[in-house]
Amino acid sequence: MNLDHLNEKQREAVLCTEGPLLILAGAGSGKTATMTHRIAYLIEQGVSPYKIMAVTFTNKAATEMRQRVEKLVGQVPGMWILTFHSMSLRILREHYEEVGYERNFVIYDTVDQKALYKNILKDLNIDTKEYPINYLAAIISKEKEADRGPEEFIEREGMNFKTKVIYSVYKEYQERLRKNNAMDFDDLLRYALHVLRDNREILMEYQRVFDYIIV
Repeated sequence: MNLDHLNEKQREAVLCTEGPLLILAGAGSGKTATMTHRIAYLIEQGVSPYKIMAVTFTNKAATEMRQRVEKLVGQVPGMWILTFHSMSLRILREHYEEVGYERNFVIYDTVDQKALYKNILKDLNIDTKEYPINYLAAIISKEKEADRGPEEFIEREGMNFKTKVIYSVYKEYQERLRKNNAMDFDDLLRYALHVLRDNREILMEYQRVFDYIIV
């Protein structure tokens, strides 16, 4: 593989195959090119593409990374070049029982979430002018990102009228998601974390599979 079009630091990163590596670079400086060439170089050195996990933030970036890698080394169907949410989904499809779901669980997008919140607020007689759906959804999403459920939220924030409303909506929202065998995007990350954190055998299984994790 020709690396002449990469600069010195990029080549250094590509050729560094053992031990931890941190690349600090600004926008448009060639991070994706460096990562994809590093993946391709590892494969050329005899590393199985299925021993490599590459994770990024957007579907567009993941698609671009996959296309660039395949341009360098050929097709690699099933290789883990994906977003954090797609990675979490793949883990949960294999280990759904660990978080109390059925195999065919569904993912709620923002439209589904909004409809669910609307029904909850109506059933709980909560004024949407005083507590807009977007406001409640943002707070609940933030709590999920911090891996705090309804009980952790109320314990942390204390009980007053406002927090009681948020707590009741959050609790009902999670209960209805589970009843519908559904997750939202925040749940994907949170539950995948729970699977790996709470079951050492599963964690070790993935540790045995992947020798290289590139973020």
